[in-house]
Amino acid sequence: MPEMSSLEDDPREIAYRVRVDDNVWIPLNDGTRLSARLWMPEPMGDGSPWRVRFAVVLEYLPYRKSDWTAPRDARNHDWLAQRGFAVARVDIRGSGNSDGDEDGEYTAQELQDGLEVIAWLAKQEWCNGNVGMFGKSWGGFNGLQMAALRPPALKGIVSLNSIDDRYADDIHYMGGCVVGSEALSWATVMLAWNARPPAPETSGATEEAWRERWRRRLERHRPWLHDWLAHQARDDFWRHGSICEDFSAVECPVLAIGGWADGYHNGVFRMIAGIDGTKGLRKGIIGPWSHEWPNVATPGPQVGFLDICKQWWDHCLYQEPTDVTKLPDLQVYVKDTLPNPSAQVREYPGYWKAIERVEGLHQLYKTFDCLPDRKLVEHGAVRPSSSSSTLSIRSHSLHGVWSGEWLSFGGPDMPGDQMHEDALALSWSSDTLDQPLEVIGFPEVHLTVQSTTQQALIMVRLCDVDPATGSSTLVSRGVLNLSHRRGHAPEHLEHMPINTWTPVKIKLNSCAYRIASGRRLLLAVTPSYWPMVWPSPQQTTLTIGFHGENTLRLPVASGSMVCPVQTPAVHRGGSANVEQLREGKPMERRFSIVHSNTDDGGPRQQLDVVEDDGVVLLPREGITMEESGHKRYTIDRLGLNPHVSIKRKLIYEKRPEKTSRAETEREATPFTTASGLEDSLASGLDRDSPPVWFDHAEFPKRPWKAVIETNSTMHSDEHSLHLHDELRVELNGEPFFLREWTKVIPRSFV
Repeated sequence: MPEMSSLEDDPREIAYRVRVDDNVWIPLNDGTRLSARLWMPEPMGDGSPWRVRFAVVLEYLPYRKSDWTAPRDARNHDWLAQRGFAVARVDIRGSGNSDGDEDGEYTAQELQDGLEVIAWLAKQEWCNGNVGMFGKSWGGFNGLQMAALRPPALKGIVSLNSIDDRYADDIHYMGGCVVGSEALSWATVMLAWNARPPAPETSGATEEAWRERWRRRLERHRPWLHDWLAHQARDDFWRHGSICEDFSAVECPVLAIGGWADGYHNGVFRMIAGIDGTKGLRKGIIGPWSHEWPNVATPGPQVGFLDICKQWWDHCLYQEPTDVTKLPDLQVYVKDTLPNPSAQVREYPGYWKAIERVEGLHQLYKTFDCLPDRKLVEHGAVRPSSSSSTLSIRSHSLHGVWSGEWLSFGGPDMPGDQMHEDALALSWSSDTLDQPLEVIGFPEVHLTVQSTTQQALIMVRLCDVDPATGSSTLVSRGVLNLSHRRGHAPEHLEHMPINTWTPVKIKLNSCAYRIASGRRLLLAVTPSYWPMVWPSPQQTTLTIGFHGENTLRLPVASGSMVCPVQTPAVHRGGSANVEQLREGKPMERRFSIVHSNTDDGGPRQQLDVVEDDGVVLLPREGITMEESGHKRYTIDRLGLNPHVSIKRKLIYEKRPEKTSRAETEREATPFTTASGLEDSLASGLDRDSPPVWFDHAEFPKRPWKAVIETNSTMHSDEHSLHLHDELRVELNGEPFFLREWTKVIPRSFV
């Protein structure tokens, strides 16, 4: 990354103590109240100069500020507040401690509420009138969406792991195909998470008032997958909240950040190219990271994300001169060949490169031809012929087993060695490269295809192969629902003509990758990719005809590329203030073949994914949290009759008052007074962390324990998608709530 002034060991940057106001009510025009936690900078008391009015950084999420995000909020928001920014962490309507009902992702109501929150923050007497938004995933999405609405006080955003097109690249659909490994999984996560109780101390004077508030929220709760599958094309449901519909609406500065191991990096390229840089700064960074903050994410290397944020906010919210104006339009981490492909990588070999001006993107392509002998050669190296040769591939139940997770969190969930996947695919391989090949951007594949079924898909993978061992590293991949070959809007959908030659273009995910000399490039095609992609209704054979175009186009570095100088120092942030009572277990992926005496379909292929986050104690809040999940994906030997079942269990327990206070005093002592700073340093906190203290309500007198369990299934036949969900809630060992939902949704070009 280009050189930026480092904040390492600069005491001038540690200017404030921090008071945390635990539950501040933000009133909305319709009478609803949103619950906020505020980090307020206060003078250190040593005569240092300090501001009277502060800019505000807003993070606006449904993930519960008072417990679930509390550890990461302390890490990020303490750090920013110590450096002179007020920080507001707000629970969106119907989540956490806020009033109202949550009815889906990025709803019009959520965005309208966000406008009112920004206006309220800007009008506070301690605010200088300037607000910025930052967030990862959901908070990155609604930051972009709020920027497109242009509230006057919003002066800039930092958006991580988000997307500009909610249909094309979100967790629900990919290339017009249902994301089989994630759509039900994410819906089940939200079904469980949204069932968690609001804090009793924010719910009235009596326990009965709390129970009634919680029960009312549960009664209005429902599975969101019903909505997502009711809109199987890119219609108005998905256009809402997709800023690519009108990039010109975004005028405030935008810093967009993504990670190659995450599912949300394609939008960074598009946003930096689409947003008008003459109206405000727009900068992009894509590192090797998973769905995590860049200062703590794996795969590494990590970067000084908080330092970058501080300089961004100094420029946008305080109008101070900083180095962010000198940043190139886009910085990418170019991954190098991985000697031993693995599902878990601690640090990816590679190097940073910069695109000074976005106009340099996608100008140069290196083209390869796919030949009938399954060789991949540079375009023009072999004289083309009007060959009548064909190559065919039929869908197979094992296609996709080595895919890894669409949404990686850095565990053993990434695509491992692709050698076995390659062996089952129709593939083309280059000769060993005599010089390195650097690919930056969106690869494209053009094929001349015919299908034996009218509803089919095509998955294309690009791999870096070791000629000596055959080990294979995934470079990029892309999928296309062939009924969506003319576009994803409803008016563009058209069944694939059976056994008719049809030209198609498959756009692969963006990447930045260097294939070393002596390696081989491999292009692989399959008509199925389970469980990441929901399969076609019938077993399909795809045939490639060599009388038409069959090419791979790779975007390569142009003259706009320059090498970086220095990466900012990596600050992890403040103390997370969390105690691990029981360690979690690494994600476990188990593959098996299941035989049944009662199933006429024969043996079924089964993939089990088991997650266990362990048990953590939040000493400040006096709450323990435990979460586990089990996902099972099955499909028959023909690659048909897919079935997904997902179980999740959450246990939230408010500890007895005596235990909670004892834990709180023991854990929080370093944060209470300035004299505790040395104790903080001795306990292993960031050496930059001055005291942080909480001003919150007393713990409720009664402990409580909530157990939330969900059991969700999804399967399909040729005509329909079948959904069933069950939600069970216990309070203090007694049944509290039970509901089931069953839904049948017709397939429409999927």
